[in-house]
Amino acid sequence: MKAYEWLTEGKAGQVIKLGLFSDIHFDSPDCDRETLKAHLDACVKDGRYILFNGDFFDAIILSDRKRSAAHLIENTDQQLNIKLQNACDFLEPYQKHIIFMGRGNHEESIMKYNGIDLLQMLTTMLNKGEDHKILYGNYANFLRFTFKIKANRKEEHYDIFAHHGCGGSAPATKGMLDFGALTKGINADLLWLGHKHNALIDYSAPVMHIDKDGEVVMKNRQCIETPSYQKGRTIDYNANFAERFYNHTAFSGFGEVNLRLVAKGNGYQIIPDVKITTIPQVVIGKAQTAVLTKKMQKTK
Repeated sequence: MKAYEWLTEGKAGQVIKLGLFSDIHFDSPDCDRETLKAHLDACVKDGRYILFNGDFFDAIILSDRKRSAAHLIENTDQQLNIKLQNACDFLEPYQKHIIFMGRGNHEESIMKYNGIDLLQMLTTMLNKGEDHKILYGNYANFLRFTFKIKANRKEEHYDIFAHHGCGGSAPATKGMLDFGALTKGINADLLWLGHKHNALIDYSAPVMHIDKDGEVVMKNRQCIETPSYQKGRTIDYNANFAERFYNHTAFSGFGEVNLRLVAKGNGYQIIPDVKITTIPQVVIGKAQTAVLTKKMQKTK
């Protein structure tokens, strides 16, 4: 686990805007790259810092006999080289806007069984020759955003606990059980999960404590689960549990977090605004049609 901090000068009305992305699976044939590009462009236009919380890569290779036939990019054995270069070319225009990339289970798997850390290689390639550096994270990370306030020489913090997630597709709970487990042991303002490809926000996860002034206060924590950028699948054998037995996972989308610093009494307070932006619909196939050539016979 790692911890990171970003500092910014704080004054009343100052806003930090974040775009939370996960589960891109960029090198998968199912990746919705068109929507991904549109959402990244929207973040740039809106002045949002971009963060990725695992599984940017799909990283299915030849040795994975269950899935590799549908995931090969070109007729070559150098699959990882191609996946890495394609990802770098795609993200290069956004390098100055990306501040963090954490690992997911797909990156962990390829690292464990093949000894290659694709995400670390990607951030190294993107950072080469650039003053702005994308921070490379672990599977679980604390992300702190700090307003340094000159007026009273104090600081206000907003902490995000970013964990890629674990377990199955969770069609019944959509990952709410994961939030319940995390809120018991993690003290952060926002708990951020990916992995299950669901879009979910829990606005109320309070915790009670005594502050530095001896006041008993209740702090509200929020939870967000960001979806994937995966198109609807038409390959039955490659469908996951939720797609096969329940419903399709959430449409392509990302989390939006606005952190506004406001004056309160003799001090300041960070007011967060958290939401998820997704596309309204996706076409995953057309109905098969058949022509009835005989009229139905009435039963006598």
